[in-house]
Amino acid sequence: MHAAAVLALLALLPPLAAALDTNCVRASCGNLSIRYPFWLRGRQPSYCGYPSFGIECDPAGSAPLLSDSFLRVLDIHYGNSSVVAFHTNLADADDPTGCRRGNKFNMSAAIALSLLTISSANWELFLCGNCARRLPADWLPMNCSTGSGGGGGGAEWFVYLSHAEHGGADQEIAAAGCQYSAVPVMPGSELRAPGDYGRLVRRGFLLEWKVPGDCAACEATGGGQCRFDAGENAFRCLCPDGSSQPATCARGEFTY
Repeated sequence: MHAAAVLALLALLPPLAAALDTNCVRASCGNLSIRYPFWLRGRQPSYCGYPSFGIECDPAGSAPLLSDSFLRVLDIHYGNSSVVAFHTNLADADDPTGCRRGNKFNMSAAIALSLLTISSANWELFLCGNCARRLPADWLPMNCSTGSGGGGGGAEWFVYLSHAEHGGADQEIAAAGCQYSAVPVMPGSELRAPGDYGRLVRRGFLLEWKVPGDCAACEATGGGQCRFDAGENAFRCLCPDGSSQPATCARGEFTY
């Protein structure tokens, strides 16, 4: 073929810059697969995901940290936009009972990451003490009367696992006049003995995310790649022709 004809054909092909962008390819951190809206801190640019969704691998092999929080990620479920994580302040290895932390911890205040919420599917683990009257028999007594624990002075403390569908624990605690904290735990957890507290906390709880943009739709339209535009604070779909679109690479079908 004549050289001029070859050059003419090449001019008709879309630029390959976006197709060759490998900065945000799926990565791994331990047993986790990292992809949008998450990104791997230290190995990927922040535009590969949302700013507060950075995953930081632990060189020691512990579960990776989520952004600059105290949350360690155990699993990521992209299909239903959920994360299984535990809070390091609750899963202290040298305090498996939870006595030292439990009565002072506010989970709602601890989850300060935007776009992440505690799932309503979680069950709740209650730790309470200093009650004006005794709680029902199915509340297990805990030894929190020594050290820097919540009881102190010989006060009796109790732990109870509340199923989300049953409820009523808050009312019982209020009626008994207790000091207490509630920690979300995974559905299906079992509390058979007071010492199970630490195990259930380290098993984690569910967080759900809801981010703007449809990454699946972007990727399904002509090889689009999902990005976050920090300047616009918005989702962008990077297309094989080098353009950055607000939703998908299918021209004329953009939705906001």
